[in-house]
Amino acid sequence: MSTFQRLLLIAPLVFLTACATIATTATTRRDYDRNTDFAKYKTYAWVGTKTQATSPAVDQSIHAAVDKSLTMHGYKKATGKTPDFYVAYHVTGPKADAHHYTDWNMNTGASYYEGWPNNPDTYRILSPAHAGTLILDVIEPGRGALVWRGVATSAFDEKAKDSADKATVAANMLIGMFPPPPAPAAKKQ
Repeated sequence: MSTFQRLLLIAPLVFLTACATIATTATTRRDYDRNTDFAKYKTYAWVGTKTQATSPAVDQSIHAAVDKSLTMHGYKKATGKTPDFYVAYHVTGPKADAHHYTDWNMNTGASYYEGWPNNPDTYRILSPAHAGTLILDVIEPGRGALVWRGVATSAFDEKAKDSADKATVAANMLIGMFPPPPAPAAKKQ
């Protein structure tokens, strides 16, 4: 058996092991603005943050997983115009008490998101996050508001060999929760 054939046999096993490890160690949750009409969103664009992955492989894995899922759900990357929503991600560092940046339009004057007009004001909070946590944000440019956030806690170790695979699994788990289900219609009496 050639080295290439062995690699073809081993690669899926490594990926499945990463999936199984993530499924048993990472916890996911999401929160969103219940007043947002997610059905109106058609286009998106990425926005950079100050807490992105330091590993290019992890960064590319997260972008690819999110892009693929959004495309499968009918969203298109905006070209030459303001998108309906921005996507940003954050990765916590090695300290369990890492600082997180949160956008709730507190008008502190310290903009956190970079590179887009009407970027929201943010504030810094100390939260009990775990190292290797992936945070995925959806921001509505018109309001400059965070409208959806998914969090995969302890999803991966950026320095581990399988970090890109685990980042892909974590990103897929999070973006799989977007968009949230529509609000139930009011009952007629």
